[in-house]
Amino acid sequence: MMHDTVAIIGAGPYGLSVAAHLKEQGISVLVFGKPMEFWQNMPEGLCLKSVWSASTLSDPAGKYSLDNFIAATHAPHQEPIPLPLFLDYTRWFQQHNVPNIDPTYVQRLSRNGNQFQLDLADSRTIKVDRVVVAAGISLFTYIPEYARALPTTLASHTQDHTDLTPFKGRNVAVVGSGQSALEYAALLHEVGASVELIARGPVLWVNRKLYDFTGPARHIFYPPSDVGPPGLNWLISYPLVFRRLPDKTRHLVDKRAVRPAGAKWLRSRVEGHVLITQNTQIIKATVHGQSLHLRLSDGTTREVDYLFLGTGYQPNLEKVKFLDPTLHQQVEHQNGYPLQNEWFESSVPNLYFIGAIAGHTFGPLCRFVAGAKIPAQQITRHVNSSV
Repeated sequence: MMHDTVAIIGAGPYGLSVAAHLKEQGISVLVFGKPMEFWQNMPEGLCLKSVWSASTLSDPAGKYSLDNFIAATHAPHQEPIPLPLFLDYTRWFQQHNVPNIDPTYVQRLSRNGNQFQLDLADSRTIKVDRVVVAAGISLFTYIPEYARALPTTLASHTQDHTDLTPFKGRNVAVVGSGQSALEYAALLHEVGASVELIARGPVLWVNRKLYDFTGPARHIFYPPSDVGPPGLNWLISYPLVFRRLPDKTRHLVDKRAVRPAGAKWLRSRVEGHVLITQNTQIIKATVHGQSLHLRLSDGTTREVDYLFLGTGYQPNLEKVKFLDPTLHQQVEHQNGYPLQNEWFESSVPNLYFIGAIAGHTFGPLCRFVAGAKIPAQQITRHVNSSV
């Protein structure tokens, strides 16, 4: 039993940032999970979609920014940011701010009176006063209905693949039109696969004309967080303001801000190299020997060796399996998202949710690294006021 201790479930950008802020205030913190596990499992050659200014984790004094990492380590400044560079940066950030992380998974989170109980995978049980759920997005993969019964030997979500080299010489299809689908399509082509991208809508590319052609004035149009189109991006960059908007407005802004699109720098690696079939959906997928038979909405069919689902993520509390059923029922929610106050606290006192699962209340910034700063500040203020 540990009083005045905050347990953080998850050691990605959000978990590390919150821990850094709490520890700076002298608050006892326990962080559970493998550091940057979701990112560690991405394939070689991947780059971040986020721009440089939006790829920094948050510490209270801003001493451990991406810029300061480059200055301290003499690492090269590269854009787009290669995954290995970003992982090196996050390790540096962790070593200076959150050196002690318990890599054990939390199997169950329950509530006992005013305390929370964490049952760990190694059979330990820990009780604390406050819990921050920073479990990332890997829990929330969206699998279309036509693919849910397919064997993983023939189809799976893009996040399930760390090494793409086994697909050299194979005929594969990638479903989706967002950054993940487009970048995996490019990477698969580059390892020697024959690739077709199938998108239910048009394939769009991020167009930052105002940034490219307005010189110093570009910062008027694009905040450092750089999420969403000009005009909406400044609203999105202030999640505490965003939460005050009516539900319908928040939904419309979110839908416009995170519509599927690929980064500008990726375009030349896709167009002319990957067969793109737009405005078409897979109606049915059936196992055909060692391959898949796909029936498309345009009346055509495909035979592929493997189907990659770049179909994104749909946050929902139902998918947070470590939540005890009784505790889950106590968390008020809407459309699968917890309802939260300005401190990122749920309807259960001292239980906080951050990252993509907080998107209903705080907007699309919660899906990006740049969104870690505000919950880190707010939770620290709230905990400080009650310790």
